[in-house]
Amino acid sequence: MSRSLKAGPRKATPEMVREANPPMGFEPILSNSPFGWENGPIFERTDDQGRERGFRIAERHINAGGACHGGMIMTFADILLATAVFEVAEPPFVTVRLTTDFIGPAFQGEWLSGRAGAKLAGEGMIAVEGTMKVDDRVIATASGLFKALRPR
Repeated sequence: MSRSLKAGPRKATPEMVREANPPMGFEPILSNSPFGWENGPIFERTDDQGRERGFRIAERHINAGGACHGGMIMTFADILLATAVFEVAEPPFVTVRLTTDFIGPAFQGEWLSGRAGAKLAGEGMIAVEGTMKVDDRVIATASGLFKALRPR
């Protein structure tokens, strides 16, 4: 079985951005993996509260119950928490643990966004926490532990 080569960083096309219709100030992030590309586009903006990431929930993100699939929320949580890791560590780093608590549902067409914060935990480990919302409605919280693979 052959392995395909990594496609390299890609940015959402103008059509993808139009379809996602992100709120004011959100710009598409670079997708560094085929997996991220297939599940995006993910957007980011920076304001006086720091970085915020988000995505428009599309039909491909919906589970059999009609809500955003928990796997997509966890995928977004991993991407969101990694955003905060950049504040305290240089890449590359990997997710060691990711815990997601599902608080409420999110539905197709809604804008799901979140913010996260990180702190060094010693031995190259970074502890991270984040919250994901639709408007003021908390959808999920996440906490994780990342490992920096190279010292800063």
